Formats: sequence, structure tokens, C-alpha cells
Amino acid sequence: MLLFDKPILNLKNILLLIVLWVVFSCRNYIEQDQTNYQYHDINTTDTSVIEPLIAVTNEEFLQYGAKVAYVNIAGDTVIPFGSYSYFGTDTMRYYAQVQMHPNDSTYGRTVGIDRGCRVLFDLVWFENGPDYFHEGLTRVLRNGKMGFANEKGEIVIPCQYAYARWFQNGSAQVTFEAKQYIDVDEHLRVESNSWFVIDKQGNRIIEER
Repeated sequence: MLLFDKPILNLKNILLLIVLWVVFSCRNYIEQDQTNYQYHDINTTDTSVIEPLIAVTNEEFLQYGAKVAYVNIAGDTVIPFGSYSYFGTDTMRYYAQVQMHPNDSTYGRTVGIDRGCRVLFDLVWFENGPDYFHEGLTRVLRNGKMGFANEKGEIVIPCQYAYARWFQNGSAQVTFEAKQYIDVDEHLRVESNSWFVIDKQGNRIIEER
């Protein structure tokens, strides 16, 4: 019996190695765009105005990709049609999540804008929409680097990481070096050998060993 066990075990290992080789060799890593966009930082005076603006559309439904404008309670247009499509913000207080839509045939970046239509950051996508808030913070991008913004659109942890995970129990995993790819189930996967943990002030947490 032992004479057959060893060859069978070796065969299994070989097959496993072949499968792993095929999986890793077929992996297409996502190239990160190199951009030099300019962004606006919301300050205290910007966030003092909280009159809500309401999203409206001139299309049949207010849905992702529909042309959008924002009006105040009196019905006056504050952000007109012509530049943006809807991307999840029904009521705008400090900032709105929109998709740039400069003409009828072109869709551009998904961004957060303030009431003056100044771009605060690019949005992180999750499940075909904007990233969720976790513990009061959401992941955002500036020129391909990830950080965190609060519900007022303020960058509270600088956009300096190659990738960041959500906050849970007051901490989040981040890394300065990462590779991203789409797996066979079309899910985003992130590889890094240098994860570390930060708190909600962006301070690195030294984990006890």
C-alpha cells in the first residue's frame, strides 16, 4: 500500500502546482492611471452652509447615468444641467457624488463636488456604485491614491495609500504598495506584502506581538 501512496501524493501536488501556475499566470493586474488633477479642499466656512439641495432630472427616472441638476428648496437652480449625471446623491448638503457628463455621448470620472462644482476627490467604486460610509468615513481617491473623507466631504486622512480597506472597530488596513486584479468571479482582489493598521486620525497602530 505504501508503494502507491507516495506517487499518488506527488501527482496531487503536481496537479495542484499546475493549477496554481495557470491561475497566477493568467492574472491580469490593473494598471493604475497616472493623473495630475487639481482638487479643492472644503474648509470650515464651506461646511457652514447646510441648506439642502435636491437632485432633479429632465429624464423619465432619476437613476444612475441620468442627467442631473440640483435645486434649492425654493426651486432655484444652484447646479444646472449640462455637466453631470446622477450617481447616488438625492439630497446634497455639503457635497454630491456625480458622474461627469459634459455631453450626450460621453461619461467621465465619478467625483465628489461641492456647491461651486469644484472637484473634491474621485470616488471609489464598490458593487457598481459609490463606496459606502463605514464609521463615518468613506474611501476616496486623489490621482490614484486612496484616503478617507467624512460626510462633509473633508479629507480627514490624506490620499496617500495604494489601497485602503474599510474602517471596522476604529481601525483600517492600508498599504503603500499593492497590486489589483479581477478574479474569475469578476471580483476585485488586492495583493500586498506590506499591510499595516491605522486609526481614524491616520496614525499607525503598532500591533502587539
